[in-house]
Amino acid sequence: MAEKEDKLKLLASLIKPYATLYEVGGAVRDELLGIERFDIDVCSKLRVEDVKKILLNTDFVVSDKNLRMGTVHISCGKFVCEYTTFRTDSYDTASGEHAPKDVAFTTDMSLDARRRDFKCNALYKDVETGEIVDLLGGIDDIKNKIISTADEPSVVFEADGLRVLRMVRFAAELGFEVEKNTFETARKNAWRVKDLAVERVRDEFEKILVADTKHKELGLKNAHIRGVEMLDELGIIDMLLPELTTLKDVEQPKKYHLYDAFNHSLKACEYAPPRLRFAALLHDVGKAEAIRQNGNMHDHARIGAQMADEICKRFKLPTAKRKRIVKLVALHMTDINGDTKAAKLRRFVAINYDVIFDLCDLMDADAMASSGKIDRENRIRNIAIEMQKDGSPLSVKDLKINGNDLVNIGVDEKSRAKILNALWLDTVMNPVLNDRDKALAYVEKRIKQQEKRQKNNSK
Repeated sequence: MAEKEDKLKLLASLIKPYATLYEVGGAVRDELLGIERFDIDVCSKLRVEDVKKILLNTDFVVSDKNLRMGTVHISCGKFVCEYTTFRTDSYDTASGEHAPKDVAFTTDMSLDARRRDFKCNALYKDVETGEIVDLLGGIDDIKNKIISTADEPSVVFEADGLRVLRMVRFAAELGFEVEKNTFETARKNAWRVKDLAVERVRDEFEKILVADTKHKELGLKNAHIRGVEMLDELGIIDMLLPELTTLKDVEQPKKYHLYDAFNHSLKACEYAPPRLRFAALLHDVGKAEAIRQNGNMHDHARIGAQMADEICKRFKLPTAKRKRIVKLVALHMTDINGDTKAAKLRRFVAINYDVIFDLCDLMDADAMASSGKIDRENRIRNIAIEMQKDGSPLSVKDLKINGNDLVNIGVDEKSRAKILNALWLDTVMNPVLNDRDKALAYVEKRIKQQEKRQKNNSK
């Protein structure tokens, strides 16, 4: 942080003959809260073309970001900040789109402050002197841990639908309450979220799911679930994940479950590690549909995996992440009664090793969400650890022989992959086979058996 401060002050000294450089937004807010500052945003009355001229032939590099919005990146080595000219914005209030329809640059800081989202984000810190300019009462909001809008709530949310999601995220990440009128107006404008680009909505939603990890110094337990519950209260969960809200009031057997299917899903998300929270939220998403189709929940994992796939596509998640979530949802009921044979579980672990420890963590979260405790050891995790220790090949690549060895002993091209796969799965069951000589002997024996079958079939 010391290097950032030095570079910021150097930048301010270069700007000083022409204007005062201010740090603005979240970094100022977080400094007042005594927590880690992340992205640095600065601003002044200077247009970006003037800033470019001032910084020409200095150590600072200016690169365009969005000239229409008066925004550029300024970098110097590892130091990077975003510079924006004071401006006013106007939006198409009928759409809820995130981008302003019209932008006008100004020298009036108060106008720039009013166009921001929340008072706690509309604080300006003179980079050189450290003096904070608070035109709207942002310092009081920070002291009182309140989120209220920089302008009238209707003006703020009608201008930009993304601000509804940002309000929830800030409240969750910072442990702030939302001022009553601000929240009610956000509820009235929540429909605007539907008009936003999917990627923007997804990014905010995923940040809410890990809200408890943003500022660990604050020690906010379950901040992520508080965020999800706020989204539900605003009606946004029903817009983004209608499949999840079909689980409301879907009763589950009292012998195994403390909650209905919806609240169980939220509890699983609460207990899951950050990397698995989207999967945890979706793990039982097929229960209502399973009841509709079959009259019971028995097939909900398979149905839920199909639904999760569609949800992930709708959220435009990266393909690898989507496939991983779908696989976890599909497999989360494996060995639910703890009576699967160990040999079968060894094969299961090997085939699904890419997700096996995530699956075990999801199962633990599921168990906690069901009864409030994990009442037995996870056999799948124990077997996976055992296989790591006993030298079991966890993929075909871990075998002591490969395709080239099969070529050398005359195995035809069509049979090689099949034979290696069979060797792999049998070695999983019997790790002593993971020896080069024994593996080759296994292959030769298999070839002879195959030749014998072919000979018998030709008779």
